[in-house]
Amino acid sequence: MPFPPFARRIRPFACVVCALVLFHTLSLLSAGLIGNAAERNGSLQLGNQPLNEYKARRQKLMNQTKDGVVALIGDLEESNGIDRKFRQNDNFLYLTGVDTPGSYLLLVPEGYQTAREILFLPARDPQQERWTGPQIGPSEETAKLLGFDKVLATTEFSRVLNEVTNSEFRSKGKPLYTVDYGQAGSRTREREFTDNLRKSATGLKLMDVRPLLAEMRKVKSASEIALLQKAVDISNEGQMDVLRNIAPGKYEYEMEALVLAAFYRNGAERPGYPCIVGSGIYSTVLHYNKNKKQIEDGDTVVVDVGAEFSQYTADLTRTFPANGKFTPRQREIYQLVLDAQEAAAKGFKPGESTMADLNYIARDFIHNSPLRSGELTMDTFFIHGLGHFIGMNVHDVGDYSQPLPVGAVFTIEPGIYIPSEKIGVRIEDNYLVTEKGLEKLSKNLPSRPEEIERLMAEARRGKKF
Repeated sequence: MPFPPFARRIRPFACVVCALVLFHTLSLLSAGLIGNAAERNGSLQLGNQPLNEYKARRQKLMNQTKDGVVALIGDLEESNGIDRKFRQNDNFLYLTGVDTPGSYLLLVPEGYQTAREILFLPARDPQQERWTGPQIGPSEETAKLLGFDKVLATTEFSRVLNEVTNSEFRSKGKPLYTVDYGQAGSRTREREFTDNLRKSATGLKLMDVRPLLAEMRKVKSASEIALLQKAVDISNEGQMDVLRNIAPGKYEYEMEALVLAAFYRNGAERPGYPCIVGSGIYSTVLHYNKNKKQIEDGDTVVVDVGAEFSQYTADLTRTFPANGKFTPRQREIYQLVLDAQEAAAKGFKPGESTMADLNYIARDFIHNSPLRSGELTMDTFFIHGLGHFIGMNVHDVGDYSQPLPVGAVFTIEPGIYIPSEKIGVRIEDNYLVTEKGLEKLSKNLPSRPEEIERLMAEARRGKKF
């Protein structure tokens, strides 16, 4: 995807949970207190990540905020799941693994009644649970299960926050770290929370915690990389289903339906962003997602999709010839885009290259091509950035001016879009930075034009692959 210049539950172990193997007491299970958590090889998992990983993240953040207190809030679900599936706030989930709407988190490095990590959950509501199912609530057992010092009711949050940020705390100039948009940004629950603190807590020094979390989230752990690889693999399935079935006369939304079916069939919770299926003139529109046009003979079709698995999102683009064969003009443009992508990947230098460096390599490569549209060089039609970080968000946090660190995952996606010729080509893959260089996570998805044409021809002959 181009980068421009009330229900409560624990994060799913999988999209469909068939069995829960927990180290905790059977009475908790029968009471319905434990949601979708599971134990693998003796290590409790939340959201397909080890419990101790969340604890390590909280500790790392407290090491950086030891002079103050961290307060984060989770998102709300106000529609009982009728309007949409609930999706937790990324930063909250990153630190807790808890997918419970209406939750709060306090990290108190100096401790509060011996507790440094305090989670606040809504009290159980049996009547509401008839709509949403058994929920987990505040208790000592929940604290042990989720790895917190205390799990209190959300009704206790304001009192505890006031006690830890008391007059002595404020007089010493200690900060409260939270998500602070200042006076900018859209009206969000986080911003309202911070604005209310600014109005009511006289003398409280507020600090924005987002830069610290962004730096942490930029480098992915082994478990995060595994989730991203799963998201990539599911996305590959969606792309291949389009390759097997695309043809003139079909509609863009039919291709989108194939993609979404592949996503859900393979365990994704949702697409990470609206699917882009643009044919003909719409292949030149970067974020086109109406997907209503009938695909015509001779169209190039840009398919930009990404599955979200355990709240980690892939982002992959392929461009297909609607009739199974690129025209000579389409093919030379396609090859140029592919070569530019490969040049950027090959030009990566561990410990040195920034996103800006790779963007320059690809853009210079396209500029130096002898191909023209009229008198214009092809880089005129490369109108977006080369790539972006991916992770819990399709355009994830990260610093584009600094060398890409080991553990970063990002896209390389050059594109050329010529409206006057109704030709749009984008090729996007996902890469992991390793100590030796780049690992292409999406390497199993074909991108060479001859291979795409061959596979499309075989699909039309009924060959299964």
